[in-house]
Amino acid sequence: MNEPSSNPAFEARPLKSASGWYVRVAWPDGRRDHIPGFVTQQEAQRWIEVKASSWLSERRSAPGAFGRFATA
Repeated sequence: MNEPSSNPAFEARPLKSASGWYVRVAWPDGRRDHIPGFVTQQEAQRWIEVKASSWLSERRSAPGAFGRFATA
């Protein structure tokens, strides 16, 4: 039997109220985190490709930091 992944989904999304992009982190339990500060979609996508894994590892290893707001 397959177990559901505990890893979140990362997605580059445009800001609605300003120009720019952010990374939306969608957790399996329905929580959402937002990582702001990207000028272009490519920049946000590159963050996902290069830094998302280490961001996730930091969140899981830091006591009390899980689910907190993070910056790029």
